[in-house]
Amino acid sequence: MTTGAQFISLPGLVASVAIAQYSSVKLASTAGQVKICSAIADECIGIVQNDPAAGEPAEVAFLGLAKALVEASVAAGDFLGPSTTGRLYAVTGDNSAIVGYAVEGASATAGDIFAVALTGPARY
Repeated sequence: MTTGAQFISLPGLVASVAIAQYSSVKLASTAGQVKICSAIADECIGIVQNDPAAGEPAEVAFLGLAKALVEASVAAGDFLGPSTTGRLYAVTGDNSAIVGYAVEGASATAGDIFAVALTGPARY
C-alpha cells in the first residue's frame, strides 16, 4: 500500500452523516455537505481522507494521489468507480461514474486500502 498521498481537496465541505475514512462521496442535497456514494451511477466527487462524524469537516480528495477503500480485487491501471458501499471497484463499461484509476493493485478483501490517482468525475 502506498504510504503517501498528494492531492487537491475541495474546501468547505462537511459530512451529512458519519463517513468512513477513504470512502467515495457525492454531494448531498444540502449545500456544502457530502455523503457516501451508494450506487455505481452516483456522481462521485472524490474520496474522504479523514474520518468525519455528521456535521464535521470532510477532507475530500478531488484530484491527485489519494488512498481509498477497495470493494473487490483491482489491478494497477483499472478505471475505478463507486460501489454501493462507498468503496471503489474496477469499472467495466456499465455506465458507471469514474473517479480515477488504480495506481497499484488491491486484493479481493473488501475494505483494504490502496492508492488511486483521482482524475475528477467522469462517466465510463
